[in-house]
Amino acid sequence: MKIAWTAVLLAIAIAALGVSPASADPKKGDVLDLSCDVLGQVEIVVFSNGSGSPGLVLGSTQVGIPYALHIEGTFTPVEGEPESFVDEFEKPAPRNGRLDHCTFHQEETAEDGTVVIDGEVWISYTPAH
Repeated sequence: MKIAWTAVLLAIAIAALGVSPASADPKKGDVLDLSCDVLGQVEIVVFSNGSGSPGLVLGSTQVGIPYALHIEGTFTPVEGEPESFVDEFEKPAPRNGRLDHCTFHQEETAEDGTVVIDGEVWISYTPAH
C-alpha cells in the first residue's frame, strides 16, 4: 500500500510542475498547491503519474511541465513504523526562458496510513493568455 500512496502523491507532485495553455479548468485530477519563485502561489491539477507529466494551473490558461523533481516523504501505516522514501527526476532545462522553482507540502490520511511529502519541482511554463 505504501507504493500506491507514493505513486498517488508523486503523481500529484509531478503534475504540479507543468504550466502551458489550457482551455478550461479540468473536472478530474488531483490538486496540488505550489509556492513558486516566479509564479507565486498556484494550484495545479495533475492527471497522471509520469515524472514529466504536465500540470494545469487552475483559473488560468497556463500549463507547467516539470524538468526536475525532488520528493522526500514518509508513509506511516496504521499501527506500523514510518517508512521513508525519496524520488528524483531530472532532464535538461528547456531553453524557453520561462523557468520556475516551486515547493510543496502534502499530508494525506487514509484507512491504511498517513503520508507526508515535501518536494521541490523545477518547471517550464507558458505565459497566461
